[in-house]
Amino acid sequence: MCKLFTQKEAAGYVGSSVGVGEESLLPGTQGCTWSDEATGNKMSIAVAPAGNALQLKSWGFESWEGFRSVPGIGARAYTVRTPTMEIMGKKLGGEWQAGAIVGSDYVVTSLKGPKGNADAALALLTDTIGRRSR
Repeated sequence: MCKLFTQKEAAGYVGSSVGVGEESLLPGTQGCTWSDEATGNKMSIAVAPAGNALQLKSWGFESWEGFRSVPGIGARAYTVRTPTMEIMGKKLGGEWQAGAIVGSDYVVTSLKGPKGNADAALALLTDTIGRRSR
């Protein structure tokens, strides 16, 4: 998954510098994250089985900040801002996320940084889906 975008392209989506892409370590998920530990800025892409998208509903994600359904990208396409939480003194979340079911896959992207917003997360989702189909 890290080959879908260059470090420079990821920095362009985030709006600040990020490190090289690091593959996801989650079982059953293919993904990559480009991040800057010092600022917390990052770009992530992930692909999981379509059934994973249904888990979001049980978390009540439709009540999260900025949630909206988005037609024309894939089944159950959406964008939302994830809640911020603190775990072991480290703030997590607060990124803009976009996701959709495409075929048998659940494709999800997220952005946190100066350019991170709902529209940018949706643009990244569309770009990721397009690059995967090449």
